[in-house]
Amino acid sequence: MKLIYEAAAVGAGGFAGAVVRHLVVSVTGSTIGIIAVNLAGCLVMGLLSHDSRFALFAATGFLGALTTFSAFSGHAVKLWNSGDVVTAGAFILINVLAGISAFILGLHLNTHLLS
Repeated sequence: MKLIYEAAAVGAGGFAGAVVRHLVVSVTGSTIGIIAVNLAGCLVMGLLSHDSRFALFAATGFLGALTTFSAFSGHAVKLWNSGDVVTAGAFILINVLAGISAFILGLHLNTHLLS
């Protein structure tokens, strides 16, 4: 029965995360939207990294659906194939470097401000 509750938590979080990602990307456009959800997701993942109470819903479900490597990869290839190599490169660098930085910031905030 525990597995059913865990799966429900992941599913509910995934549903919410996917809906939020769709709304953000629809409103802001795919390049900015994907960067925004990835950076926000990395920051929140860092913040929640020491809190297991909401891990299945928030981290695995919500953030897993909000931030998707497939959307990031697909958009990078789309930019590259359209000939917009500079934007593709910047998109990749911003997602990777700023994403890692946002996660580290979230860890720092969790450790020093929230604990």
